[in-house]
Amino acid sequence: MSLVFTQFIKILGRGNKGSRSLTVDEAQTAMSMMLVGEAAPEQIGAFWMLIRIREETVDETVGFTQAVRAFLSAKNADDHGIDLDWPAYAGKRNELPWFLLAALALADSGIKVLMHGHSFEGEDRLYVDEVISALALPICLTGSSPKVTLQERHFAYMPLSSISPKLAQMMDLKYTLGLRSPVNTVVRMMNPFQASHSVHGVFHKGYDELHVASSERLGDPSVLVFRGGNGEVEVNPERDVTLGKLHKEKVSWQTWPKAEQTHKRQKNNLDLSRLISHWRGEALDSFGEQAVRQTLASVAGLLFNKSNQSECLELADRIWQTRDRQKI
Repeated sequence: MSLVFTQFIKILGRGNKGSRSLTVDEAQTAMSMMLVGEAAPEQIGAFWMLIRIREETVDETVGFTQAVRAFLSAKNADDHGIDLDWPAYAGKRNELPWFLLAALALADSGIKVLMHGHSFEGEDRLYVDEVISALALPICLTGSSPKVTLQERHFAYMPLSSISPKLAQMMDLKYTLGLRSPVNTVVRMMNPFQASHSVHGVFHKGYDELHVASSERLGDPSVLVFRGGNGEVEVNPERDVTLGKLHKEKVSWQTWPKAEQTHKRQKNNLDLSRLISHWRGEALDSFGEQAVRQTLASVAGLLFNKSNQSECLELADRIWQTRDRQKI
């Protein structure tokens, strides 16, 4: 038990009148202590649940992210030359992870994409690591392996447990506490290998604004955030989507109208053959077509600094048409 760490729990837990949120420096110090083992498991659980009750602030998010980035940069000193950081932590519960095909198409076009995520056993969700394993796509288990895989295939997936076992343990507090914690925000924000661009999918209203504001404070060069399907970086074509973009210190917001006017989701059909057939061009999936196209367009707009939706869609179509159909 760390007597030093108790100060942060006291700040957060003194009641309605006595408690307050953490400053950037306090949040950074607290996270740094947790990452190096200077806080007991009971303290870590109490800490995250106290913040979870009222939700994390921009200052706290900035501090937590700064601590994680500093911790990881000491481990991942090599320049991996990654173009796009793609967190995938939410899992899909009523459709397939079509965003994976968008990421693979970008990789085929020459963009180096690092995807990372974490799964929870026993949940009624399909996590991307299961799909990546089933499709025999590369999974990197060490900090040095992404560099080689990205040079060969331009796409690599790395589980959170290989990036930081401590962060994975914090995520797994959900099994003990029954609730997700603000660590879910941190792992989306952390950009572990300092990619040039980053995309964040969020689920709850207001978290898109939190991510954009925090990224701006952190001085991130290029970030796209939106409320995606089940919280993943995937445009749901059956709903309007508002894209928050940070590019060269400039923040912009743009709403794209839904691409599908009727419900085409096949929530009871999570057969991976749908992904494979659509990628290979053997069958056109009614939902997947627009989910991939709209997602690819939104991310390509970030990568190539396009804001007009029509231009983004044209770019997405060109990227999709030149994919290697035998890749999966």
